[in-house]
Amino acid sequence: MISRVPLRDEVYRQILAQLQRGVLAPGARVRDVSLAAQLGVSRTPVREALLRLAREGVLETTLGRGFRVRPLDSAELREVGTILGALEALALRLSPPLDQPRRERLQQLDRRLEQTRGDVSTCLDLEDEWHRVLLEACPNRRLLELIGSLRQIPRRYLAAYMQAAGRLSLSTLPHAKILKALAEGGADSGAAVFEQQWQRGLTELESWTGRGPAVPA
Repeated sequence: MISRVPLRDEVYRQILAQLQRGVLAPGARVRDVSLAAQLGVSRTPVREALLRLAREGVLETTLGRGFRVRPLDSAELREVGTILGALEALALRLSPPLDQPRRERLQQLDRRLEQTRGDVSTCLDLEDEWHRVLLEACPNRRLLELIGSLRQIPRRYLAAYMQAAGRLSLSTLPHAKILKALAEGGADSGAAVFEQQWQRGLTELESWTGRGPAVPA
């Protein structure tokens, strides 16, 4: 039974974790009745979570046919990944210089990430939090909201890749390179390194997706 509040957010996280573990595989039907029974909640928070995932591009929904996990598509990954990388680099360029407290928070997140192995959801949560902290001082709040709404799409590709490839953790080396560039060259330098590292990871992930990944159930 899920007891933490707000309930719809916890249900969302539970369903997202199933997607990331491959329990709900790409192309699979998603039934709100089954999920509600499994999670011990009513259908209302489940449908709210499914509609949110549909808005974020993780699920497909059609009238009268319910929800389905979107198949992995290298073209989608390339399109969304290119947009998201450009937006995050822009937010970094618009941000004030990285102060010491925020730098320490980023380094602490990296230490936790280095110590997390075998838990894909936790790794991805820490990765998302690192990006959020990096960009949180950006004064353009609408830009940050747009970034947040797009992050779930490449995240599910990375989750599937980690599961299928047996990767137990995420490297913090790209983070270290970005922080070094920010310290030595400021926002423009940091954003340039960010774009370079993002493009490298995106190319690797797109190549894997294009080979027709087999995600374990």
